[in-house]
Amino acid sequence: MKRNFSKHLTGQIGENLVVAELGRLNIVATSFAGNVPDIDLVAYRDGRTLHLQVKSWRKGLLSFDAKRYLKISIENEIQSINGIDEDIDPDLIFVFVNVGSKSGDDRFFILPQETVQQIIKDNYQSFLDKCNGRRPRNPQTTHCAIALQDLVPYENNWKLIEETLPT
Repeated sequence: MKRNFSKHLTGQIGENLVVAELGRLNIVATSFAGNVPDIDLVAYRDGRTLHLQVKSWRKGLLSFDAKRYLKISIENEIQSINGIDEDIDPDLIFVFVNVGSKSGDDRFFILPQETVQQIIKDNYQSFLDKCNGRRPRNPQTTHCAIALQDLVPYENNWKLIEETLPT
């Protein structure tokens, strides 16, 4: 039986692209290769470290479980958002990598986790509003998606990392 490694390879490519881009900024970075929850890379410069979460994709939407970021209640198959999950690290930096089909076509989007949480909240609430709070296929699911256009304002926002790890 042939195994499909495309998702794994996309993640590996994304992490390595981020390490390379950080190197261009004179920041040392290394990958944990999926061994540390919520942290994919650690970046280091001048005695300071920074944890990074890398999310890579080639096409379509990025999937998330909204209940990881939001307080969601479900009553009689109707969902409501009752606030945000305050147990996340708001300062964890996400680097989203839209992996291109060839070298130089890759796109990077850099933002703090609290902004990711807000995007998920806005997108999830918008979806719930469209369906009057009842998810059409599975009323129990808390799946949510982030689209490329949600991330465009944060494209090449490397200054977020540079300001966190000043020289």
